[in-house]
Amino acid sequence: MFKGSRGIRVLFAGFAGGAAIGAMALFGGGTASADTTCSAANNNRVEHADGLSRCIANAGPGSRADARDTSNSGVATAVATQRGKATSINLQPGSQALSSGVRGGNAYSFSTGPRSTSISMARDGGTSVAVGGWGGQAYAGPQGAMCAGGFGAAYDSTTGQYCVKSGSIDIH
Repeated sequence: MFKGSRGIRVLFAGFAGGAAIGAMALFGGGTASADTTCSAANNNRVEHADGLSRCIANAGPGSRADARDTSNSGVATAVATQRGKATSINLQPGSQALSSGVRGGNAYSFSTGPRSTSISMARDGGTSVAVGGWGGQAYAGPQGAMCAGGFGAAYDSTTGQYCVKSGSIDIH
């Protein structure tokens, strides 16, 4: 367990690495298939299915939810209520990204590796970020932050907890 500014630097380095991998997956090469995209705002719900690809965006009054699956065989779900914002992006086959923003919370969930799961649950004006990759799982929400499997990174501002896991490296 790392504490103090060194642990914070390691956390942000982990998130930067996850963001870089996500950007490479988003903007790099690959197949020429279309994304399955859902966006909803202000008491709206949008759901799309294309083959094995699914997305759901559900937004209550004053809220915004965005979900996108680029893998052609995964799931992205975003739910926002009470002025919350939720964003879920799944980039890899057999993976799922789930986010929930309530009471002004901002939730971000990214699945960047095959067979990964990321879950973020932001509330009360806080921010939660979860990045699951390479068979990993990441959770950020009311229970804090938890990472397991191959690669995962998570941060929850309301609890102040974070984690980064990559193989045998496990930072809390």
